[in-house]
Amino acid sequence: MSRSQRARWWYLAALVGAAVVTGAFLLLIGQERGAAVLLALCLVTAWFMAPIRRSEEVRHWEAQDRLVRDGRIIVYWRPGCLACARMRWRLGGLTHRATWVDIWTDPEAAAFVRDVNGGAETVPTVIFSDGRAVTNPDPGLLRAELAGCSKAA
Repeated sequence: MSRSQRARWWYLAALVGAAVVTGAFLLLIGQERGAAVLLALCLVTAWFMAPIRRSEEVRHWEAQDRLVRDGRIIVYWRPGCLACARMRWRLGGLTHRATWVDIWTDPEAAAFVRDVNGGAETVPTVIFSDGRAVTNPDPGLLRAELAGCSKAA
């Protein structure tokens, strides 16, 4: 099991544990509706965080090849990163137009991100089609770039 998968399991376990404790507290004080809403939110979130759901794992060099060949934007990310989750959420249906590389499953990607960010594994780190690297860009900027790439292609 990779570091990324272990991290996802721990995040999921922490989420479920916190939901159980909070739900029990809500039930004790008579807030059945609140406990039910919390349970529903926890189940939906757990579904999206579950490590069993496999996504396409693209390696660093394959992503670089796609960038050069197709001008496809690269987003370096890692599980549990709130800024990365925010980026995915704000991109919505445009998420699939970028190449997502998990730095916890690819040591070369992690080394590249450290090189770009002065030794820090700061994500999301985005490589745009023109080759410029931006760390933690505004999702609106990336959204506009992805929308522009789809019209050109």
